[in-house]
Amino acid sequence: MSDSTSEEAAALSALGYSEEWLDLGVLDSELLRAQYERMQSGGSQKTARYRAEAATLWLAVDVSLDDEEIDGFVSLMKAEPDAKLAKSCIAELIRSPRIDLEQLERAARSDEKLLRSQQALIGRTCLVRQMEGGVTDEHMIQVIDSKDAAIQTSLIRDDRLARRHAELLAQRGVNPTIRERAQKWSVDKQFWKS
Repeated sequence: MSDSTSEEAAALSALGYSEEWLDLGVLDSELLRAQYERMQSGGSQKTARYRAEAATLWLAVDVSLDDEEIDGFVSLMKAEPDAKLAKSCIAELIRSPRIDLEQLERAARSDEKLLRSQQALIGRTCLVRQMEGGVTDEHMIQVIDSKDAAIQTSLIRDDRLARRHAELLAQRGVNPTIRERAQKWSVDKQFWKS
């Protein structure tokens, strides 16, 4: 594909992209060209796959996003005709280390309809990020109240926990396995911080 505007427009149309993908930088001309060539030479005709690839590559870059980029990406997903793709990409954004906790919380409030199905993931991701600097009593109450087995399991042998936190998991963990493991750890650990 040459650099002509008409060919770029044809590629955008064939792959289901809007100009906003390029404007935001989620898609660049090189990737567009490669995807279009792949499609024309017998590659998948499912255009959502190409958009998913562009979004995944963009979210994998190791540079923080600014608020404008996050808002733009959420807008792209809101306009995305493939609801499954939009949901998947929003989940990737939520888990992405490219956004900080404050941005994640703001994004969660930005479009309730689009993000409604992601509330559990948003809650889990926010809680995990809040605990990065250490686990407080307030965090442990949130962990218990969330009834999130994934978070509770990951915390059972976490060095950031105080003994009282392990004991709380042993008493109020979401399932018997978590309670049993937390109980063993609270008894077995030799050096507990207060």
